[in-house]
Amino acid sequence: MQAAFQRREKGNMKAASSLDSNSAAQAPARKLSPGGVAFQSAGHADRTTKAARLYVSPRSRPLNQFEMETRGLSYLLKESDCPENAIHLAAREMAALVWGPCNLIPAPSHTGSTAANLRLAHAIAGYVTGGAQVFDILGRAAQVESSCTRHRTNQPPLTVADHQIIRTNPRLIPCRPSYIVDNVTTSGTTIRACQAALNFGSGLVFADAYHPHFN
Repeated sequence: MQAAFQRREKGNMKAASSLDSNSAAQAPARKLSPGGVAFQSAGHADRTTKAARLYVSPRSRPLNQFEMETRGLSYLLKESDCPENAIHLAAREMAALVWGPCNLIPAPSHTGSTAANLRLAHAIAGYVTGGAQVFDILGRAAQVESSCTRHRTNQPPLTVADHQIIRTNPRLIPCRPSYIVDNVTTSGTTIRACQAALNFGSGLVFADAYHPHFN
């Protein structure tokens, strides 16, 4: 079963990595609601995270080609060696949701590394109208289990405290709109944990699996 899942995911990633700049320009940006602002679901406090696309689980229904590409891209963006064309495809769509001048802050992975999201944030900065500056100032006090893994195995999401996200650099940053950059939001708690560590910031993600009723 696991081997079959891995083969399927590799197929999705291959499809995503084959996308060129023309398909990137044609792929429509998706927003959670008018203006890209997430609406509130019962029991969920996140009303500010912006997402370029909806992440649809293949467990819910068969996916169309665009949704398969979104899924593949979402997995590619988790890797620090993600192909440049995939990063810039996502970056263009995410940059269209914000305006500058603004701050972009990469969210740490479950291992505490910001390498993948740091590359994504720098790519986004190059497309933001009005300009953006990247600040790599978040990490984790300890490694945690992947939110994606927990979601796939039907475990409850980590709490904000469980994420153990901390500010790793006390440097002051400009007082202007700040966006926490991540590839996917699955429960919203990673973004909220980053916000708790910073005491400010909104989420900016490529794909949203947090609001499955959105279409």
